[in-house]
Amino acid sequence: MNRDTVGSALALVAAALGIAAIATRPFLLAPIGLLFLLVAAKLTGDRRFVAPAAGMLALGALAGAAVAAGFTQPLY
Repeated sequence: MNRDTVGSALALVAAALGIAAIATRPFLLAPIGLLFLLVAAKLTGDRRFVAPAAGMLALGALAGAAVAAGFTQPLY
């Protein structure tokens, strides 16, 4: 197994957690996604997957926090 393959897969998982953070528990899923993203950035030297995943994770965390605060759902 290649380091770039594992790094790309972890970046994909981080992006998926960013999308899931919009719908449910942004302050639980976003830090977990950040850990996956940091490991992916360390494993791969290519920014092709890591940079978009970072954007998706950040936007998902912000949108999820806004949705949770707006609809009085728990933020944790």
